[in-house]
Amino acid sequence: MFRHTLKRVARGALESLRRVFMQEHVFMVVVACVIGYFTGLCAVIFKWMIQGVHLVFLKEFFNRASTGSSLWLLLVPVSVGLGGLIVGLLNHYFNPSREGGGLAEPMKWAAVDQGRVPKHIIWFRPIASAFTIGSGGSAGREAPTVQIGAAVGSLVSGIMKASSERRRLLMGCGSAGAIAASFNAPLGGIVFALEVVLGDFNIKVFSPLIFSSVIATVTARHLEGDVPAFKLPAYTLVSTVEILFFIILGLAAGLVAALFYKTYLDIGDKFKKLKIHPILLPAVGGVLAGSFGIFYPDALGSGYDGMNKVLNGQMLWHMALLLVFVKILLSGLTLGSGGSGGLYGPSLFIGSMVGGAFGALLNYFFPGLTGSAGSYALVGMGAVMSAVGHMPMTNILMTFELTNSYQIVVPIMVACISATVAYAFFCKNSLDVEILRRMGINIWQGRESSIMGSLFVRDVMNTEFDVLREDTCFRDILGIMAKSKAYYFPCVNAEGRMTGIISVQDIRQFMLDEELADVVVAKDMAAQKVLFLMPDDNLNDALEKFSLRDLDELPVVADPEKKIAVGMLRRKDVITAYKKAVIQASA
Repeated sequence: MFRHTLKRVARGALESLRRVFMQEHVFMVVVACVIGYFTGLCAVIFKWMIQGVHLVFLKEFFNRASTGSSLWLLLVPVSVGLGGLIVGLLNHYFNPSREGGGLAEPMKWAAVDQGRVPKHIIWFRPIASAFTIGSGGSAGREAPTVQIGAAVGSLVSGIMKASSERRRLLMGCGSAGAIAASFNAPLGGIVFALEVVLGDFNIKVFSPLIFSSVIATVTARHLEGDVPAFKLPAYTLVSTVEILFFIILGLAAGLVAALFYKTYLDIGDKFKKLKIHPILLPAVGGVLAGSFGIFYPDALGSGYDGMNKVLNGQMLWHMALLLVFVKILLSGLTLGSGGSGGLYGPSLFIGSMVGGAFGALLNYFFPGLTGSAGSYALVGMGAVMSAVGHMPMTNILMTFELTNSYQIVVPIMVACISATVAYAFFCKNSLDVEILRRMGINIWQGRESSIMGSLFVRDVMNTEFDVLREDTCFRDILGIMAKSKAYYFPCVNAEGRMTGIISVQDIRQFMLDEELADVVVAKDMAAQKVLFLMPDDNLNDALEKFSLRDLDELPVVADPEKKIAVGMLRRKDVITAYKKAVIQASA
């Protein structure tokens, strides 16, 4: 009797648990906890990988140099260059799309790919970024960690065969856990995922993000101890006049952020123009960065040692100011050449140096009115990152979380907003959004536009097409058109250069006059002002040109100067490609 009652109670309890877990929000919270655990684990392992590579590649050189053997420093460029070469090989063989290690990719995966992350990211990104950062390349580990967390979320959603909405949310859970584990700051991870990755403050997403961030933080603390990301000074607001100083700091941080934006993009553009095999580009950038690193070792790698120095007042103001420009240059060389890493870390480093130098000067001129230089370095970190990434909420809350001080809230708020406003005066987009825009993806114009922007003419164009020589007579043109399914025919000269284009519509006026059959040639009928596309144009660009003259087909040329046609793009093929991409993204 007792056994029978016990079984009935057990069955009832299991049924109750089943009903609870079958509820949507409870189920998603449980899955988010799983994602948080594995993201925290991966974040710590990734950090250990960077430390291991650094130990093998770089640390010994500086240790020996500190004992008097300065010649060992000459091997620093070799170390960074070797790390770049390894990354170049990894990119060539395992990452042909050349996706970078920054935050632009997670933003794209969320906005365009509906939370679907390429499967190789979960193993490729930690290896490539560990070699870049560990060997001395100037890059941050935070953005690659976000990519790893996003990949964990995408992998779990794939196992579950989740819908696109769930997949996107779970990818966000991985991103939130990644930032939380990196900075030991669960609140910062939540706001980061909402503000940057998902761009969605819907109340439904909060619970999974909270649990993922908390579990990731707890996992990281269990493995590494409850150690803060930075050795922060105690902060106190000495006088109300300091608010004005923090506004000025924010404006200066915004200007520096704009300089970082333009320098990074310019260096990247120059590397793309170099006639060097893509495998070697990261090595070239690494050697150049390492050459500067001989003299400024604090600017190498993630820069956490340098940040801790300036946060605790252990760096002279003029050295901190110099490191601002050195770090901007080294980050551009490392990442612009194809290194694997993010811009989050360099932005924090640059901001800390701006704030540290500014704070030290204020301490000299206004000793009784200002707090420590370290407190200005801390606010500067958040200000530059707010501007570069357009993420003021994340940095305001994360700074508060890292310091556990209410007194930091007002200074960090005014500095972050001032920096963002000053930056926006010179740069329209955040650096990551601009990287996406150059790829043809505008995440603020809706999913449809983003999908079209992620597709390229080279992937859709028809490479088998008919052309007409300029001297082809009308009778022969009719014969060619009768055998072809095309409606538009590029007209080319003896050198193969396109000089015009003929459509089926253009020949109608000549068809009724038989006397013209052997007199009129292609050159006489061709439209001279030809709109054309290039293989690297995206389909948004193609649709704009189709709409300009209500055309159904456009020629594609590889070189706008030579105008040699390499393909034809039809409007209906663009629509078909878009529909296929939508189906794949929603699957």
